[in-house]
Amino acid sequence: MTSPKAPLSAAGRGQHLAPGRHFVSPFNFMPDVTNGWEIPTPLGLIDSTIRKVIYTVGVRPTEGELIEICGLLEELGIEEESLNVWWRGGEPDPQELAAAFAIAKAKPKFKLNVFTDTLLGDGATPMPLMKQTVDMFAEAGFKLLNPGLLQAPNDDARKRQADEMAAMNEYIKAAGMEWNATVAQCARRNFDEFMALCNTAIDNGVRRFDLMDSTSALSPQGMTHYVRTFRSRLRAPTPLTMHTHDDFGMDTAGTIAAVLAGASPDVALNGVSYRSGFAALEEVVVALDVLYGVDTGIRLDKLQWASDELARIMRFPVPPLKPVVGAHQFLREGPPDIEKILDGRAPADFANMGGSYSPELIGAEFTWVYSQQGNGKVVAHAAKSIGVTLTDKQIGEAVTILQG
Repeated sequence: MTSPKAPLSAAGRGQHLAPGRHFVSPFNFMPDVTNGWEIPTPLGLIDSTIRKVIYTVGVRPTEGELIEICGLLEELGIEEESLNVWWRGGEPDPQELAAAFAIAKAKPKFKLNVFTDTLLGDGATPMPLMKQTVDMFAEAGFKLLNPGLLQAPNDDARKRQADEMAAMNEYIKAAGMEWNATVAQCARRNFDEFMALCNTAIDNGVRRFDLMDSTSALSPQGMTHYVRTFRSRLRAPTPLTMHTHDDFGMDTAGTIAAVLAGASPDVALNGVSYRSGFAALEEVVVALDVLYGVDTGIRLDKLQWASDELARIMRFPVPPLKPVVGAHQFLREGPPDIEKILDGRAPADFANMGGSYSPELIGAEFTWVYSQQGNGKVVAHAAKSIGVTLTDKQIGEAVTILQG
């Protein structure tokens, strides 16, 4: 599958009907629905595909395959990629470190943001590797580091943690770098305690908070309230992202709820990850574009191509019924739909073929299969499309064979 030569126009984004592009309900854009939206502008989407590929059970990408994936993400227009390097037993995880260095060496167009657990602790455990970690990543050319914010066990530890954060901030900045902060299991933390910690991070120059609903503990409605409450408690406006998994089949809904409340999405192509997967880039960006009128900055017309390529690289197939990029999304078997496909009328008539958006929007196309709904008319039309005219007898014989 290849992308079209030119993407569909963005004209009509934010409207319920954009002829040839999408056709959804006008209720989506009524003031009673849109009032109160706090969508970040511009949308600060970040991508986690590479780290989630590494964490997908049974997948062990080579350095060359990781660089291929970088190319896919560059083509899609990703602006920031999040990586992980955990330290285990005093040493960085060799696979994660090798991946991070290989990607940095390739000098991708997007920024690289590296989470590592040796920068800041809970104030009770010494963190002797902070300077070594900063020096290592600075020498490799990284510009963004990402410590996790851990809750301190007592008041004395909180004081030491604040002092260590100030020292870390100064050392990172002296190295010509910036830092974001990860808040894992954000929905299950002691909210008052970690809000105080986040405000301490603001005092110490944090660039952004990467919130992680690590176990899908928030419903979409809970997500909206959570993000709004979090933002209201910050000492100064600070960008946020939200990371969700699909344990309840609701990660796209939860991620979009976070966006409407003011947090940018953290996504991965094809929803790759461990457990039941991650917020899928293709689902989130198409939904935001078509249903909410949001310009995500992503090349929608390259989504099908990138999805297919990632599946090939990972040797990890996309489920046929997966939204947006699954093989059945634009597969049709009804005779009227097949006629439109064979006549070249299909993309323009997507709304009458069971679709809310044209397959051309994501660089896909309608395909068809002769199935239980097939009949002689389909056979005759298919033959005609390749310049063959069949007799009634030949049509009947073909139907008998196909239905046999």
